[in-house]
Amino acid sequence: MRTRTTPISTIAVTAILLALLAKFFWPLATFGWPLGYDAGIYRYLFTQHATGFPPLWIGDIEPWARSQPLGLFFFSTILVRLGIPVDWLTGWIWNLFPVALACTLAWVTAKREGKEIGMLVLVAAFLSVAYYDGFAAMYWKTYASLLFCVLGFHFLEKRSLWALLFGSIAIMTHHQTGLLFGLSVATWWLIGILRSKKGKERDQWLMMLCCGLCILAIGLVSYLPVWREAIADNLWLLLHPSDAPGGNFPPLSFYLRQEGILLLCGAYGFVRSFRRESGTLWQCAVLWAAAFIALHFLFYRRFFLQLDFFLLPFAALGIYDLWDRARHPILRGILILLLLMQATFAVFVIPMRTPYVDGETFAAAARLQTELPPNATIIVPENISAVVVRGWAPDARVVAPGIFESVWTYDQWKAFILGTNKDRLSLLKSLKSPVMIFVAPAFSAFYGTSGDAFLRDACFQKTDDPFLLRVTCIP
Repeated sequence: MRTRTTPISTIAVTAILLALLAKFFWPLATFGWPLGYDAGIYRYLFTQHATGFPPLWIGDIEPWARSQPLGLFFFSTILVRLGIPVDWLTGWIWNLFPVALACTLAWVTAKREGKEIGMLVLVAAFLSVAYYDGFAAMYWKTYASLLFCVLGFHFLEKRSLWALLFGSIAIMTHHQTGLLFGLSVATWWLIGILRSKKGKERDQWLMMLCCGLCILAIGLVSYLPVWREAIADNLWLLLHPSDAPGGNFPPLSFYLRQEGILLLCGAYGFVRSFRRESGTLWQCAVLWAAAFIALHFLFYRRFFLQLDFFLLPFAALGIYDLWDRARHPILRGILILLLLMQATFAVFVIPMRTPYVDGETFAAAARLQTELPPNATIIVPENISAVVVRGWAPDARVVAPGIFESVWTYDQWKAFILGTNKDRLSLLKSLKSPVMIFVAPAFSAFYGTSGDAFLRDACFQKTDDPFLLRVTCIP
């Protein structure tokens, strides 16, 4: 009796998926709490948006949070309302999401280019440093929007009405990725209509124009509840790119060193793709992302994540083409060696990305929900721990220097931390009692002995929690 053997491709895909899972679950297994600065922000947003129902109905959020697009929170609100713990969304669900996104991109690429190149997309995702850095920073909206971009591109190419759904959600979920999606679709359509002949082909492109306009309209409607904060307030920066921030992401020079081999494969595959077709949605996405970086567009550093992501299929194509051309064993050995070098760079970067706060600070912030009195105001005298406090004490009012509700000016914060008891008392009277102070190791590390007088202030009383002080000198 003949036994059925497992195809080599199945074994290879399984091995790659296990490697991806190990890569993205390593931080959770090692640390047990999220890596990124944005983890606290997203936990706050997930929690507070869930207080509003139906989805897209804004929950009880502070003014600074109204600048966030609402698409992601449509889904998170449903999940939280169904009983999914919020900590899952900043925990294992987030660790799994980049793997699911890579699989979706691989599936779509396999439909376009074949199973071998689809499998190599998974390899490229494992080799990518930028893709891991976006995960480490917890760019939830970016990754969710990229997922809908991939599906939107796929169904637009298939001329399917599903493109309406996924395209509009891509715009609803993230400003920058939605803009990239819209410009890519517009460029693709313009190239297509200019190349088309009169008749049925021209009619199809005109139908695609109607589809694109519907996607844009649906996407923009979702911004109406937060139009001023999310759109209008950013128009000045869009029109004056020299004033726009670069965004919190490593510089291009870092990726040229750590990911140069994969980028060269992507660039080679991108150029080679024009020999067969030009003006595709995928090519347009790469060109627009590169243009945003070159022109120092709003948060231009973060656009390297989108550039890297949309280069992954071209990197897979480049690796496949180089392997096919390098028939000599020595040449193929060199290609394997280069990919192993890139894998080494990618693996070495993983332990470099550690949590934004230490374990004790995270544990102390996580205890706040059970330790704080109702309607408490928490003062965090530094803005490192403030983010995690904001996320794990969503019902409290959190004030910290230069972030969230920064109720005092720079000079007032300086007087509060480094001034006299009289200075502090006059400022504390502007806050509503009860007032607590969260003092993490980051405070002492920054202020050193200069902060000792602050901690000894007669207005502050120690509590059972070493991280918390109670303010006693205001009614």
